[in-house]
Amino acid sequence: MNAPFHVTCAIPRSGRTLNNFLQKLVDLGASSKEIDAILQILSQSKSRSSLKLEEALNFLVEVRTKAPSCFSLFVDRKRFHRPYRLGFLGYDWQIGPYKLRVEGEEPHNGSSLIRLDEVDFTVVGLDELLSMTQYYLRDPSRVTKWGMYNYHLEKPTGIRIAGSAMLCSYNEVLQTEIQDIVGFFLISKVSERKHPLNLKTLSRFGQQVFVKGRYTGIVMAAYPKLNIVSVEDVEDAVLAGEKGCVGLEIVQSGSTVKRKGLFLHGGPLFLSESLYVVDYDRYVSSEALQNVIELLNPVGYFEEARLKQFARWYRALEINLGSAWTDKPPITELFCESSDSEHGLRPYRLKTRHWKPSDTYQRDQAQQGIDRAHKQLLGYYQKICAEYPIVSV
Repeated sequence: MNAPFHVTCAIPRSGRTLNNFLQKLVDLGASSKEIDAILQILSQSKSRSSLKLEEALNFLVEVRTKAPSCFSLFVDRKRFHRPYRLGFLGYDWQIGPYKLRVEGEEPHNGSSLIRLDEVDFTVVGLDELLSMTQYYLRDPSRVTKWGMYNYHLEKPTGIRIAGSAMLCSYNEVLQTEIQDIVGFFLISKVSERKHPLNLKTLSRFGQQVFVKGRYTGIVMAAYPKLNIVSVEDVEDAVLAGEKGCVGLEIVQSGSTVKRKGLFLHGGPLFLSESLYVVDYDRYVSSEALQNVIELLNPVGYFEEARLKQFARWYRALEINLGSAWTDKPPITELFCESSDSEHGLRPYRLKTRHWKPSDTYQRDQAQQGIDRAHKQLLGYYQKICAEYPIVSV
C-alpha cells in the first residue's frame, strides 16, 4: 500500500509551537480557512480540558462539524492534575507539489521519533534536543546555542538541525510579531544579594536550585555540583521557598515572571527557539524531503532575518522586566560570545557534508561571522531602541 503523503513531520500536539507552525503553512499554500478553524478550536483546548474523560470526549464530538477531522484526546501531563485534553492528532496538507503529513506528538518526543527512524523532520526547541539527545553529544555543557549542536554530535545518529523555523507570535510589549526565542534563566524573589547570582557561585555554595523535572539532566551535565531540586512549577516553588531560594526557568516574554514579582538574573544557561530538525539519512535519499525543507526555508544562526528578530526579542524582554532583570548582559554577548567559534559555532549551511562542520571548516569565517553579526545586531538594536524607548512612570 502506497502512503498518501510524501513527507512526515512531527510537532507538539498543543501549544505555541503548534499554533505558529500551522499559521506558517498558510504562507506555503495551506487553506487559511482550515487552519483558522483548527486554531479556533485549539484555543479552547486548555479551558475545556477535564479530569472527567466523558466531558473531554463530549468536547471532541462537539468540534467534529466545526473544523477538519484532525483532533484526538491526550493526557496533559504538564498539569498537576493530569486532565484529559483535546489536541492535534494529524492532517495532510499540500505544500507545493508535495503532500505533507503533519502529526501531533508529545512536546518532548520529536527528536526521539527521528532517532527511531519514524518521522522525516520535526519542529522542536534546543531544550528538547538537549534533554533527549545528550548521549550523542561530545560535550552537552558546551551547547548553549543551537548553532553549536551539529558540531558536537559525536556518536552515530541521523539527528541534525537544519536551521531556525523562525516561528513568530504577537508580542504585547512591542505590539508586533516576534520570534519565539526563549532563555533558560535564573530567577529569584529578591533582587539584591551579597554575591552575584550565577550557576558557578551556586555550585560552590551548594545552594538549592529548583528545576523543572525534564530539564534536570541538562543542568546536571553542565553543573554536576549544583544542588538541584526537581519540581513541577519552578516559579511557584521559588515563591513558596525561603527568602534566598532560586530556580531555573524558561522565559520568553517575562510576563509571568513580572506578574509574580520575581527577578531575572544575568544571562541564560542556554537559548532556544523552534528549529527544523531533520533525519539526515532520509534527507539524503528523499528528493521530496529536500524540496519540502527548502520550501520551509530554515534560517541560519547569523542570517539577517534572525538578527532582526533577536533584537526585537531582547528589547521586548528588557522593556517588560525593567529593573527586574538584574546583571543584564549586553545583547551582543547574549547572542554569542567571541569565544563561541572555538566551541563549534559555525556559519555552516545544509550543503555542508553531514551538516557537521569540522574544527577546520570555516573557523576563520566563523569568527568573522561573529564579529559581523555583533556589529549588525547592535545596529538593529539601537534602531529598535529609538523606535521603542523605555518610558519612565
